[in-house]
Amino acid sequence: MLILLRPDTHSCGGRTTAYLHAGRADAPLALLLHGFPDTPHSWNPLAEGLVEAGFRVVAPWLRGYAPSSPAAGDDHGPSSHVRDVAALAQVMGADEHTLLIGHDIGAAIAYAAALRHPDLFGRVVTLSVPPPAALSAVMTSYAQLKRSWYTFAFQHPAAEELIVADNFAFLRGLWTDWSPRLDPTPHLDHLRAALPDREHLSAALGWYRAMFQPNPSDQALATEQSAAGGRVPKPWLYLHGTDDGCVGAEVLQYVPGGVPLHGVGHFPQLEAPREVLLHLRKFLESDSGTSVGD
Repeated sequence: MLILLRPDTHSCGGRTTAYLHAGRADAPLALLLHGFPDTPHSWNPLAEGLVEAGFRVVAPWLRGYAPSSPAAGDDHGPSSHVRDVAALAQVMGADEHTLLIGHDIGAAIAYAAALRHPDLFGRVVTLSVPPPAALSAVMTSYAQLKRSWYTFAFQHPAAEELIVADNFAFLRGLWTDWSPRLDPTPHLDHLRAALPDREHLSAALGWYRAMFQPNPSDQALATEQSAAGGRVPKPWLYLHGTDDGCVGAEVLQYVPGGVPLHGVGHFPQLEAPREVLLHLRKFLESDSGTSVGD
């Protein structure tokens, strides 16, 4: 059964953030952030378990993914996403009981959001992309550079045309490389709807372009994260598939307390939702979580 059935929108600062939601209005909030190339529909298997566990689930389309709107200019780097998440969390009544879950880029946003807004998020769960310090530890290896080739391809002015060619064959290739046992077809259908034109696609690629040409607010965010020593300032759970073709599982050696998901690729919430929920329930029932550096 698919739980995420009700779309809605929130407007702030001239932009619209669209999201899927389910659960009782008075239940604790679980805010779920998708990655690239993905949409909030990928949270459906996990959302069902969260609602049954008593959470109110909210899963937004990230900035630039329709029906969320792009921003004017090139404001699509990490800081802009953190502002979006904080604004949505406040509207949804986030507090110390709020659960923040992020996958891929959504994980990177979650680290920064938890660091900047510790009053809005009680616990943090991330999948498939570790905190900046751990990711930096493996990024210069040949094996990881080979996996991350697409981030360099996205800097090219023709990247948008490459992606849409042959009915998004480029993105199908990424999904297949990252999770070989997962059929990407239904998720690509959602992606085509989320990236209907060049404006939205350029906005989605803006995250990767900001990696090489960050604006001042992104540079300030990176400085804050560096000063924090890679810590996540909340109880935290990290899950990573051992067969992840996007970020190699060797990164787990740099994440104390990180949980390996054996035989799982880059999309654990789709490939092993029951296992993810099992770890999540244990984490929520524990007295404390783990932070990098502990």
